[in-house]
Amino acid sequence: MQKEKESKTSAEKIYYPERTQAERSMDRLQAMRKQADKKTGSSRRAKVEGKQKSSKLTFIQLKALEQLAVKDERLKGSQVVRIALNRMLGLENSAEENELESRIQEILRQIKSQS
Repeated sequence: MQKEKESKTSAEKIYYPERTQAERSMDRLQAMRKQADKKTGSSRRAKVEGKQKSSKLTFIQLKALEQLAVKDERLKGSQVVRIALNRMLGLENSAEENELESRIQEILRQIKSQS
């Protein structure tokens, strides 16, 4: 048992030499920096023509999307954004999107009247 311990200790000294307090602190700081640089909870986003799909919304926009989703489960954020972009770009909506757009307008009127 004692020989095993001595062997392990000598091997550790060879492969993991004694480090100074400053070196250990630098290692810890670099590890913390790497951890901070990593995106927390991120997942790979789908790419379209080499660009990642993402958008940042304001608090009010998020609240509106949440209220729309509560009123109608078909109104997911991506669906609402597609309809809004179609409207803004002057593109034709599909039949389903036309139905959802009228539903969105109805829900938004109800929300405004409650405020």
